[in-house]
Amino acid sequence: MPLLSLRGKRLSGYLSWRRRRRFVHRLEVLERLTAAVHAEDPVQILVTGDLVHVGLPEEIDAAGRWLETLGSPERVMLVPGNHDLYAGDSWPAVASAWQPYLPSAGHAVAGPGTFPLRRDLRVGAGRLRLIGLSSAMPSPLFMAYGRLGEEQCGRLEALLAETDGFRLLLVHHPPLPAMTHWRKGLLDAARLERLLVRHGAELIVHGHVHRNVCRLGPGGMRIYGTASASSGSDRSLASYRSFDVTCAEGKWRVDMRLVTLGPDDAGQVTARESWSPALRPTARAPAGAP
Repeated sequence: MPLLSLRGKRLSGYLSWRRRRRFVHRLEVLERLTAAVHAEDPVQILVTGDLVHVGLPEEIDAAGRWLETLGSPERVMLVPGNHDLYAGDSWPAVASAWQPYLPSAGHAVAGPGTFPLRRDLRVGAGRLRLIGLSSAMPSPLFMAYGRLGEEQCGRLEALLAETDGFRLLLVHHPPLPAMTHWRKGLLDAARLERLLVRHGAELIVHGHVHRNVCRLGPGGMRIYGTASASSGSDRSLASYRSFDVTCAEGKWRVDMRLVTLGPDDAGQVTARESWSPALRPTARAPAGAP
């Protein structure tokens, strides 16, 4: 890693890596977890960001090569984390190395402002809509906050309002107020909460806190955060979640399994939850309305 590139916040982040995080996040753990995910043969793999540490091109290129081993862009849905956009010059490197996995305008990779991503899947007789949000942005020293922004919130509201199926949101930062310390939180979490109260969603997955957490949101939606895929710490072992979403005769069901990697095993189920969400009717404008 070139020392001249380690200035300001990047220097602080690098020192944190040397002092502690390099002993927590380990490549062999990530490889074992990736193999366990592949063994599940999932229809979609959802990645909620923080693929790198201080957003340098060398890290970003390596993460791009890992994404290719994880799955094709059609199978992997990615939203960036705050470490991925650690500094103002991180986005061009991300846009180049992760191009197939990011929103595009024509054949060029668009900027972070082109989120949300949308992907529709057929589940039985119903539709499951994946919506990927970008909360990533550079932040000052000792801060790790994020923001969706006015335009992205407007596009999200339109997607939630028009969707006549199951809605699953991906976002890096915890989506509601007070889910983490303010300096690490989502700056417009209160606005997102109002939007979710108004239109609803059935499931939200997030990253950022690097531990396994669950919470009920507005209308009974489930909100899950999952420990880092490379963590070998006894306090937060590497984990992933499996969601089996089915729809039969208009009734939806979700079966969630939390799989955690112990020091030597290939993974064990450490939590389960099942529920049947009641989807809200979609509010549609009358014909001819603007």
